[in-house]
Amino acid sequence: MNDKSVKVRNGAIDFWKFVFSILVVQFHSSNLTEIKTTPFVGAAIAVEWFFLVSGYLMAQSISRYREEDIVTGADSRKFMLHKIKGLCPEIFIAWGIGFVVQHIAKKNVTLSSLVKDLMTGVWDMFFLRESGLEGFKANPAAWYISAMLLAMLVLVPLFFKNRDVFVNVWAPVLAIAALGYLSKNVGDLRGPTDWLGFCYKGWLRAVGELCMGVICWGICQKIKDLPFTRLAQMLLTVLELGCYLGVILWSYSHKGSQMDFVMLLLFAAGVVVTFSGHSLLSSFFNKPLIYFLGKISFSVYLSHNYWSHALVRIYPGQTYAQLYPKYVIASALTTVVIYATASCLRRIAPAVTGRCRQLLLKSE
Repeated sequence: MNDKSVKVRNGAIDFWKFVFSILVVQFHSSNLTEIKTTPFVGAAIAVEWFFLVSGYLMAQSISRYREEDIVTGADSRKFMLHKIKGLCPEIFIAWGIGFVVQHIAKKNVTLSSLVKDLMTGVWDMFFLRESGLEGFKANPAAWYISAMLLAMLVLVPLFFKNRDVFVNVWAPVLAIAALGYLSKNVGDLRGPTDWLGFCYKGWLRAVGELCMGVICWGICQKIKDLPFTRLAQMLLTVLELGCYLGVILWSYSHKGSQMDFVMLLLFAAGVVVTFSGHSLLSSFFNKPLIYFLGKISFSVYLSHNYWSHALVRIYPGQTYAQLYPKYVIASALTTVVIYATASCLRRIAPAVTGRCRQLLLKSE
């Protein structure tokens, strides 16, 4: 049975969610130039923060179930469907925009190729890209969504089956195994679409980092209610800012390397402090504007990557300096379209769903 308590937003998480979404947008601007030496060239590391937070929230959600009421299979299915519902309709709106934008930029588009791209794009629409099923990728940045959901498909039933064993045994074992394999055989956390022979790199990253997020949740439960002094809170605030700003500064000019795993560890420490509520910044970020920035972050993440690939084809020969303003404006406008359209669809969805039920199902 789920806890029906009112959900309270974490302003600090919303703030950093927006910051790291912007960093991802900046990172993908490197697609506008062949040189690939743009500012924040290593900002792909920001995705690791999102995986950690997703793992934390997964653990937090599952912890609200009463263990004696859990039915592993049924509750796993409900959890996954609820997670997918939360990603809609933004993910589908962005997919449609990306499909149109990329085909405007393509040369020699035929009806046959258009139909083929539409049909093979079905894997992308149903979050199966990181499974290995190949098809047209309307929104390249959506690999993260696919990797997260497919990893949760494995982790959530294990979590429901035995919460104590998962948090204290499976999560550490899987995190060490996945990240250790990537460190030894690949050497960094980049390249989510690199095939490892048995899975995509992005999926293995998701497994390891979601499990790290679960570990962060476990640690946070231990320290959340501790009576820290003002001095301790100041030190935790310094730690939180040091971890996040340190990774951001490092990402300005460093590409993927073994240091990615160190940056991931810094992110993990920052996530624990941010969720604990002991940072002196916690109350500062609890403001309506920050909540709004957190809400639009998903639209920001979904709004930009196809533009970074398309603009170089639409405006061949232009420099990074010429393309960048177009990229920022296009991404910003697309963010507004995705967010506004999704908000509108959510408002009318109950009435539309009810009407469809009346038309398609017999009343009892």
